[in-house]
Amino acid sequence: MYRLLQLWSLRGLLIYLGEQEVNVFRCPRPRFAVTVLAAITATMLTAAPPSAAAEGDRWMPAPGQAFNDGWKPLDGLGATYRPCQEVRWHFDRGSEGPDRNTMINDIRSGLATLEPHTGLKFVEIDNADSADLNFRWGDLVAEGWGSDVAGIGGPDGYGEGSVAFSNSVDWTLNKWEGRDWRRLEWPRPDLGPGWYSWKEGPGREALVVHEVMHAMGFDHVKDFTSIMYPQGAIPNNRGNLSSGDIAGLNTMYLNNPCSSEVSSDNSEESIPPAGLEISKPDRYYGTRVLRASVDDEGFMRAAIRTRLSKGQPLWVEVYTCDSADCEEYTTVSEKKIRVKKRGRAAFMVKVAQDQFVAVWDNDDELLVQWTVS
Repeated sequence: MYRLLQLWSLRGLLIYLGEQEVNVFRCPRPRFAVTVLAAITATMLTAAPPSAAAEGDRWMPAPGQAFNDGWKPLDGLGATYRPCQEVRWHFDRGSEGPDRNTMINDIRSGLATLEPHTGLKFVEIDNADSADLNFRWGDLVAEGWGSDVAGIGGPDGYGEGSVAFSNSVDWTLNKWEGRDWRRLEWPRPDLGPGWYSWKEGPGREALVVHEVMHAMGFDHVKDFTSIMYPQGAIPNNRGNLSSGDIAGLNTMYLNNPCSSEVSSDNSEESIPPAGLEISKPDRYYGTRVLRASVDDEGFMRAAIRTRLSKGQPLWVEVYTCDSADCEEYTTVSEKKIRVKKRGRAAFMVKVAQDQFVAVWDNDDELLVQWTVS
C-alpha cells in the first residue's frame, strides 16, 4: 500500500494532515527548510542465503530466518512466482478516467525496471483470466482502504498477484507520470494574494514498482531508503530502488536457478518435494490457500486467506484418526495463530505420514484441512 502524506505550511506553521502531500507558502517563501513526506511502501531487506527453503521451485524463507530493515517477504509466503518465469499481466482500464489514461506507460516502465533485478519476463496480454498479474482501477475508499491510499497490491494465490490503483487520489493523475522526483505548484487565491500550494514526490512509476513488489511477495520495511517503505513522499531514494530492495529481488528471484517449469502457473495446489506429500486442501467458508508445502524434515508451511478480520484467533491442529470414521482421534499438536491484514494467516507445524492438519476459527468452524501421506 502506498500513501502520499500531506503537509500544509501556513505562514511558517507546519501541520501534518495525513493525506496527500500539499504544502502552502506565500511569496516570498519563508527561509526555512520544509521536509516533504511522499508515499512509498516498505519491505525489510536482508540478503537471504540461496539455500533458503523452496516451495516447489519458488523461494521460501528458511525456518527461523530473520530479516533486518532492508527487505522482508510477506509473512510465511515467500516468492509468488518461479525463478525465470514469464509473468503474463493485464490491465483492466474499463473505469479509467481521461486524467489518468497514461498509467499504462508507468506500468510498462515499472515492470521493465524490475526485470533485470528478478530474471522474470513480464508479458502484456489482453485476457485477464489468463494473467498471472492483474492491474485495475478501483474506489479504494469504498473498498475500505482510506482516502490517502494510492494503490494496493499483493499475492492472490500460488503464482497469482494483483494491483489496484485509486481512481481519486492525486498521485495517480497523469501529471505524476514517470519516475522522476518533482515539485508541482498552483496558486491559492482562497488563502489570499500571493499564496501558493505545492506538492513534492516521485512519479507514478514508483507507485507501480511498490505495489508490484507486494504482489511478488514483499512486505513493508522501516528503511526510509527502500521503495517498500509505506510512505512515498519521503525524499529517501526519490522513488528509486535501494540496495536493500535490489538484494531482496535478487534473493527471492534472480539468484535462484531457473525452474524446470518457467511458464505461467495459476495453480493453488502445493508441489512438495519428494518424501512426504500433502493432499489438495478441503476448503470451507471462502478460505483460500496461498501456499502449502512440506519438506523432507516433516515441516509443513502454509499461508491462507480467510474472510476473518485482522486479529481474530485461529487454531492449527495436527491429529491422527484412531478409528475408521475418525470419531476417535488423537491431537498431536495444536497452536494458536492470529489473522493478519487482508485476512491472511501463516503457520509452520511438524507433521508425519497419515496425519491431518486442520485450521479452525474461534467458533470451532473448520476452515481448511490437509492429509499428509
